[in-house]
Amino acid sequence: MLELVRLLRAVLELLASLRQPLKALLIQPLLTVAMLLALYAGWHIRDQGSIGFGLRVAFLDTRAGRIAYLREVEGAMAQADLVRAAEADKLIDQLLTALLQRAPTAARARLGVIHNGVTGLTGMGLLRYDITNAVAALGHAEGSLVQDRPLSELNAVLPTMLAGQCDMRSVAEVQNLSARFRLEAMGASAVLACPATDVHGKLFGGVFVLWDSGDRLPAGDELKSLTEYARHVSAQIATILDLRAPPPQIGCEGASPSCRRNPRRLPPT
Repeated sequence: MLELVRLLRAVLELLASLRQPLKALLIQPLLTVAMLLALYAGWHIRDQGSIGFGLRVAFLDTRAGRIAYLREVEGAMAQADLVRAAEADKLIDQLLTALLQRAPTAARARLGVIHNGVTGLTGMGLLRYDITNAVAALGHAEGSLVQDRPLSELNAVLPTMLAGQCDMRSVAEVQNLSARFRLEAMGASAVLACPATDVHGKLFGGVFVLWDSGDRLPAGDELKSLTEYARHVSAQIATILDLRAPPPQIGCEGASPSCRRNPRRLPPT
């Protein structure tokens, strides 16, 4: 205790011996520290886009806390993507059902989406397509939702779709054997393919209306009206697919598994 009193007295004597007041000695370094803290906090606030989050990251979060925070954000974004995808699928199914109602003799309506595929031996990306949504008329099966099929299966209708037009043909005219066998396995005998393009003319995929053997096929004005409505539905679905694409996620500049692949869009013709 006595030593502590002596130390305190020595400090007081040292301060009293100084010619400049204590306030004058400390004001400049304190201002410097305050400016550095303000710049440090301001940089984090700008980076986070929020005063609360910026101050938290600047002064409170540890490395473990930042990792936990990033996981929380990614979890929230994944949940938002899940809700967005469920709502988009519901809207797409409703549009396909409405299209099927405009073609009362048709058996089913399906949506195919084009996306980036695997890389071939040449190093070139091979485009693929998925059947992501399907609805069927009463008494008919929707058919399997195939995944990662080569885009070459659509060669029969792809040129017409790239031109922004619908293509009506019998299944027997489909040259790709794999695609023809799959359609025949569902009982389909004719198909109407319409392109799903956005407002810029970029192709997302296609809407396919299928008729089974024995079903009456539309012709004349009925086919023209159905084709126009199918193109209208395809445009609405393309808009939904464009809006469903998730915003950029944290860590997507690397190879994060949480980053989602967007559908590949073909250039406008």
